[in-house]
Amino acid sequence: MIDKGEHIIESYAHVLNADRSVLKLNPALEKLGYRFRWIDAAEFDMNFSEILNVPKNNDRPRNNMIGREFKGISEDLRRALVHSQTFGQMFMHMEYPGLILLQKTDTYKITGDFDDFIAEDASFRKFHTEANDLLLQLRLYKIGEIRYSQLFQITSVSRQITSRKHEIAIGSFGDFRLTDEEATELSGILYAKYEYNSLTELAIKNFTVVYDIPDGHIRFITLMTCMESLFNLGKDQIAHTIARHLALIIAETKEQFQKNYTVIKKLYNKRNAIVHGGEYKGDIIQDYLDLSDKVRKAINYCNRPVLTKEKVFEELNAKGF
Repeated sequence: MIDKGEHIIESYAHVLNADRSVLKLNPALEKLGYRFRWIDAAEFDMNFSEILNVPKNNDRPRNNMIGREFKGISEDLRRALVHSQTFGQMFMHMEYPGLILLQKTDTYKITGDFDDFIAEDASFRKFHTEANDLLLQLRLYKIGEIRYSQLFQITSVSRQITSRKHEIAIGSFGDFRLTDEEATELSGILYAKYEYNSLTELAIKNFTVVYDIPDGHIRFITLMTCMESLFNLGKDQIAHTIARHLALIIAETKEQFQKNYTVIKKLYNKRNAIVHGGEYKGDIIQDYLDLSDKVRKAINYCNRPVLTKEKVFEELNAKGF
């Protein structure tokens, strides 16, 4: 019989492609009700093995020593890691094996009614939305393939993973890193809910989708679609308009403007080569990284209340380059 009353509910997102530097954000995140946690190999086996569908069992021996600190994991978890293509291989070869979890702790009440599960479900859906808002803000701050492999929930009633949602797990490991200065700056601009305006809505949706696209060429095209949704005013001179607007946003001098204008226009021409089946000249990975950084700056510039394309055009005209 489950006791009626208040119980603890823990919601987690398993973070991939970030290192422990994100823990520097915790003082700011804790004000929003979250925190990042570093879970070493032993605690992973003890409390979170269900992430890889290994049932909790505190009695199984943990004789497989891994990493420089020789943390022990069980044979059951080791086998699961070996067969986890994206995460497992990385984990087994880490110098200090562990995983990063985004955690939110909440409470809910059990009344004994048939609909008690609704409270758990509502809490999980809310966490899913808020965790993705945080992920978007991290991605908009700097380049990096940071993502969640899955989101899940543990209640004090069952102590087992109940609700769970798997995400696409692609990318490279540990490439989202924050310096002390970056962590301080980012901490000052994090919000519990990320708000976007009508101008940036489509660009942000495309920007988010890019992270789930494995093909570099399609990623590149989708990023350029972000630019078109922000700046294009008609059918003519699209490349010129995008290059001009973006160059004005990221340039501080006339010389910088001219240099950036040329670079951005060349990037748009490469987009045309992909779309129209022409020969792609250049390094698609470097071009994608360059374009993604510029798109990030464009979205952040344009994501202000009641801003329109027309107002952006007038504002940039006033720069006088």
